Amino acid sequence: MKSLLDTAVSSQDQMSPPTVGVRARSEVESRALYARIKSSITEGRFPPGAQLPTERALSTEYRVARNTVRKTMAQLMDEGLIIREVGRGTFVTDTKPAGVAPAEPEFSLPELFEARLLFEPALVDLVVERATEADFAAFDAALADMKAADTWIAYKEAKYALHLAIARASLNRFIARVLEMIIASRRAAGWGRPGGHPGPLALVRETACRDNAAIVAALRARDAARARELMRDYLVRTLYSVSGA
Repeated sequence: MKSLLDTAVSSQDQMSPPTVGVRARSEVESRALYARIKSSITEGRFPPGAQLPTERALSTEYRVARNTVRKTMAQLMDEGLIIREVGRGTFVTDTKPAGVAPAEPEFSLPELFEARLLFEPALVDLVVERATEADFAAFDAALADMKAADTWIAYKEAKYALHLAIARASLNRFIARVLEMIIASRRAAGWGRPGGHPGPLALVRETACRDNAAIVAALRARDAARARELMRDYLVRTLYSVSGA
């Protein structure tokens, strides 16, 4: 039985370094576990009121450390998706109370992508200077998650995980925090396809994987000019897509 990390990096074995650092492994496993559980909640496999498996059970099922499970549970609690009751367990919250319309997103998709265009292409200069092999392993794992995604939620989570990993590799906490806020705004609005239609996931995923793999390759080559150009072009195309949806 493969672990979450084994699954995430199996298709990138030829590209990744021989070993994945402890920090990168923990981050990849936490991200993968988070995506699995959140997807189960948002897609109804764990409906409101359902009790989640224990930390021990999750740790055994997904072959991850207990502290990885705790970190994931804390993140889901911060987002209001679960609640932990002492002596009883962990339960899915009623995120969509009956008779209450979902809240309007705080910011529109075009606004968020315009904001990303202002800083993401420029931050690659810092990434080129500071990224470690552990960072590149995290990039590769996120790309593998994108390629393997079979739902819009999993695809969006993997794509944003990649860009957040790139931002964190800059070692500028403010920049990373800005992107975290953008991702949080997207989650609040839902990960559904813009325009209310499912769209051709396989085609969109293939194109995004190719574009983002090129960005990662430029970063690995320490080619800041090329990475900056590729990042800008990718965000411009995505902005155009969501603006026309």
